[in-house]
Amino acid sequence: MPKYMTQKMSSGKLPTKTYYRKQTQDHVSHEESGAFTQAAKSNYAQFNHIDEAAVVEGTYKSGQGIPTGGGTFEI
Repeated sequence: MPKYMTQKMSSGKLPTKTYYRKQTQDHVSHEESGAFTQAAKSNYAQFNHIDEAAVVEGTYKSGQGIPTGGGTFEI
């Protein structure tokens, strides 16, 4: 079963979005996890027309299944 990295992004009263990406290996490198977080943060900022500095990063998790529910985006 494929494993995914997941992380929520939010800002003030804007809706929280959960981002996910398939891992390339069981143990994710700092480079891969950092690139994922940056891509999610950038996407959230662009989608909401806000500065990246205003984005609040949620807890990063690896080894997860695909998140379900509304507000989830694969990047």
